[in-house]
Amino acid sequence: MDMMNSNEFQRDFWKGEFGNLYIDRNNSIEELNKKYKESTGYTVEDIFEKIFSDIDKNVKILELGCNIGLKLSILEKMGFKNLTGVEINEKAFKIAQQNCPKIKFHNSSIEEFDPDEEKFDVVYTNGVLIHINPKALPEIIKKIISLSKKYIFDSENYSDEITEVNYRGNKKTLWKQNFLQLFLDEDPNLKIIKQEKINYKNEDVSDIIYLLKKHEDE
Repeated sequence: MDMMNSNEFQRDFWKGEFGNLYIDRNNSIEELNKKYKESTGYTVEDIFEKIFSDIDKNVKILELGCNIGLKLSILEKMGFKNLTGVEINEKAFKIAQQNCPKIKFHNSSIEEFDPDEEKFDVVYTNGVLIHINPKALPEIIKKIISLSKKYIFDSENYSDEITEVNYRGNKKTLWKQNFLQLFLDEDPNLKIIKQEKINYKNEDVSDIIYLLKKHEDE
């Protein structure tokens, strides 16, 4: 089974009504910050400061699964100007274009995104890989690595072993695992620049955030 077919159900899930409802629940930076701080003690902006504070503001950055562009708008606020987002849900894509006119957006799945040989200094996802069918993940991770010239950033729910989680009453829509190890398995030359485990206060849940750097010769 190829990558496109193995992840078809999950792509359709986010393209459709559930993806539209997600927008309503996550429609402002303030709301994102509030939810994450209540759960972990950190805001989403705190996490982005941790990861991006030492990165040159002139780099080209790509977010895969950007929804309405809130994380990219955090980077824009930090002074980054060369920003691109890819989003599968058409409604979210259109809102992102309206809210962030200086950022370039593509309405596409990760699998189908074709930047015409363009590469980016930083490629990142944030809470996206958990929603991809594990059978499709190796090829998705390979694509993320290939799109990056230098850095890869990711933040996902963590588990030592792959664990399916019932997501708002839906099966086959969320799996937590050791995503960092999947990147290192795909490319052992990746160097860990930053890494941190973020524990949730009142739940048996943790996120792993990490910044990886490609080998200079790649």
